[in-house]
Amino acid sequence: MSAPANTRSFRTRLALQTMIVSGALVAGFGAAAWWYASQTLERSVDDRIIAPAQRVWNRIDPYTTDEQFKMIADLVFGTSPERSSTHAVLVVQEHGLGKTLFATPNAPKDLDVYFRSCFPTQDEIRRAPPIAPPGGGPGPPGGRYPPPRRDNGFDDLLGTPGFDLVRPPPQERNLPFRPQMPMVREPTTFTARSGGIDWRFGAFSSPSYTIFIGLSLTDFYAEINRMAWWYVSAGTLGLVLAGFGALWTSRQAMRPLERVVSTAQRLTASDLAERIPVQRDDNREFSQLIDVLNGMMQRLEGSFQQAARFTADASHELKTPLAIMLADLDDAVRHAAPGSAEHERFVSLFEEASRLKQIIQSLLLLSQADAGRLPAHPESYDLSLDLERLIEDGEILCEQAGLTLEHRIEPGIIAHADRALLQQVFQNLLSNAVKYNRPQGRVRLQLSPQDAQIVFTVTNTGPAIPVENQQRLFERFFRGDKAHTRQTDGFGLGLNIATELARANGAELRLVSSAEDETVFEVRMMGQQ
Repeated sequence: MSAPANTRSFRTRLALQTMIVSGALVAGFGAAAWWYASQTLERSVDDRIIAPAQRVWNRIDPYTTDEQFKMIADLVFGTSPERSSTHAVLVVQEHGLGKTLFATPNAPKDLDVYFRSCFPTQDEIRRAPPIAPPGGGPGPPGGRYPPPRRDNGFDDLLGTPGFDLVRPPPQERNLPFRPQMPMVREPTTFTARSGGIDWRFGAFSSPSYTIFIGLSLTDFYAEINRMAWWYVSAGTLGLVLAGFGALWTSRQAMRPLERVVSTAQRLTASDLAERIPVQRDDNREFSQLIDVLNGMMQRLEGSFQQAARFTADASHELKTPLAIMLADLDDAVRHAAPGSAEHERFVSLFEEASRLKQIIQSLLLLSQADAGRLPAHPESYDLSLDLERLIEDGEILCEQAGLTLEHRIEPGIIAHADRALLQQVFQNLLSNAVKYNRPQGRVRLQLSPQDAQIVFTVTNTGPAIPVENQQRLFERFFRGDKAHTRQTDGFGLGLNIATELARANGAELRLVSSAEDETVFEVRMMGQQ
């Protein structure tokens, strides 16, 4: 038993599979690229923090005043009122009390918790290196931080915990060098959110205070979103192009198979000479497949022609001796005493020989149909009038079998067919309707036009044909009774012959339905144009 056919298109499946694989690759590459770009942008943000931090750090010393911080902030970040606002902020907080000593106007106000967490510890402050002038040389007296001055607003800022906060002597105010601010720890960075805006801060700590320089991540997130949309758009376009590319590729690849299918659909038992064409651009695998199929069809054609010739030759050769046998048996039946054993034996042999003659004639007819040499001479004639003789034969057969014949033949229906062959089709159906019927049943014949077609219907009240037998009714030598008994005369070629004769006339014979107590056969053909 063959497996159920898969109705999904190979080209569609190939396109979908290609899109799935391509989508996975594009998604993986996009995710990796997006992560790498995010990390790169984040490092660039940190670099953008470190650069101004270095410029600020190089401009401050332990004596920097609040006015000087404002000037430095304006110089580095452009925070003066007459300048346009910037996304960079500067915040200075002292360690001892944790209060803000300086902040640019756009600095967030609710991040003290984050700022305090970045303060250096007392151990880190104690381990801080002494002040050294730029370019080397001797440091300040004692190598320590000078005490803070109290003549400006940054007294607490410039003070060092543990020092005596007294005004330095005049000789220490104008040192011969500008002290370099030491850094007590490596700069740290963190991200904080304030007022619906994410900030990236860098913390730079001296022994006395920590400078926080931050940048708004609004532009950073906008750039990330632009990259994400770019990746999504490019990935979607790539998937669509991959799908169309797969469809185009599959169509190109399936062209040889389409030729195979179209050629196989045109092949019939009467025409096995057609071959699948091979084109120059066919791939090697398809060319090999086409060569194998062409070779197989050539072998099938030879075998079929040999079998058809054998059947035709055997049937033809058997006709003459069979005719002689029938003539001798007929003579023996006429000369034998009626009712004698010899008479009964001769009658039985005569019936078997007649049956054999019918089989041989049927086989010869089928061999001619298989070879495409079935003699057909179509003509236009009144089919309604021609069926009157069939009705007369049907009345005789039904009367002998105790059946009722019903008929409804619409007049004036003109058919274009071989009258003898088509009449044989109708007689076969009528014979079967009488044979396979119930006692006191009925047979109904109907002829009517439907659109541009002619429909002849034969209905009988016989038993229902089993479903498993309905598909095999038109096979050669198939009979519903598996034991092939002779309770119902026949040898399983009648419907197959009727099908071939109907096909020779451009008609179609089919079983319409077979329910309990009613079976319907139909012959459908084109009407006279």
